[in-house]
Amino acid sequence: MHMTSLPKRTLPVILLALAFAAPAYPWSREGHMAVASLAMERLSDDARKHVVKFLGNDDLAAISVYMDELRTAAVHAGPLAFDPEAQQFNRDFPDNFYWHYVDLPLGTKAYEPDGPFAKPYDVVHSIGMAISVLEGGGDSRISKQMALRMIVHFVGDIHQPLHCVSGYYNVAADGAVKLVTDPEAAKGLPSDKGGNVLFFGPGRYDELHNYWDYTLPTKVTHSTITADLVKVLEPKVAAEGAAWKSAGDYHHWAEGWATESLVAARTAYEGITFGASTPDPKGGILKIAITLPPDYDAACVPLAEERLAKGGYHLAEVLNAIHWAD
Repeated sequence: MHMTSLPKRTLPVILLALAFAAPAYPWSREGHMAVASLAMERLSDDARKHVVKFLGNDDLAAISVYMDELRTAAVHAGPLAFDPEAQQFNRDFPDNFYWHYVDLPLGTKAYEPDGPFAKPYDVVHSIGMAISVLEGGGDSRISKQMALRMIVHFVGDIHQPLHCVSGYYNVAADGAVKLVTDPEAAKGLPSDKGGNVLFFGPGRYDELHNYWDYTLPTKVTHSTITADLVKVLEPKVAAEGAAWKSAGDYHHWAEGWATESLVAARTAYEGITFGASTPDPKGGILKIAITLPPDYDAACVPLAEERLAKGGYHLAEVLNAIHWAD
């Protein structure tokens, strides 16, 4: 798969993007580490051998948020702020921020690699690029170690429903918005950036995307400890994993996983009441006030639990399927 680059962003734009980002990580650090921990326990002997070869150990959890840390390293912040490898990667791929998601309208039937809302750098294509590198091909600027970091993180991302959709809106003169789910009608409309501009409260992080990234995983266990989340998810994988097997060529599994998250996202948006919007002076929507339905957690906590469990199962599944290059 070919990955192209967007026009380079200026430093102020990157800083603005980071300022409005969630406080932790997609699925939260604990969520990503739990997905990786579940996968680590299910690696085949061959997959584990190659993971150890490229990492020095089989600790997938330790690399599970590396791709998020790259984003803050771009502005010399976070644990990779002055890491030479991270800085070189950001120079080679200055738009890797966009690799974490795809903005499908809610009414999309299925993810299509060449569909109107797919991008050559979206999360599905990024997983494909990582597989290519691990199999001895792909972009020569991406090391096998980096490709492993990519696949561990992006398989987690693709199972977060709001990393695979955006709401698109008709905006009235008074700021009132109407959600548009039909893909054809959504073309050219402003979006909510995967729920990042949907605010259910006055706080900086009271937005729907962060609710899915951080709040819902903590509500699965009422804890922010990774081990607690793994203990909850492990029995679910053991009981239901056999029904989660991906079909067909593993090089295209990510397309199906994105479609599953698309379907799950319809539940994530169900029952939301949309209030007034605030326009972005640079275009699009800066903020939309929303009200979550009273039964939102009852529907979405179990869904978040399932998506996290499937993320762990599918990560092991793809790592075991790869034809690793030595």
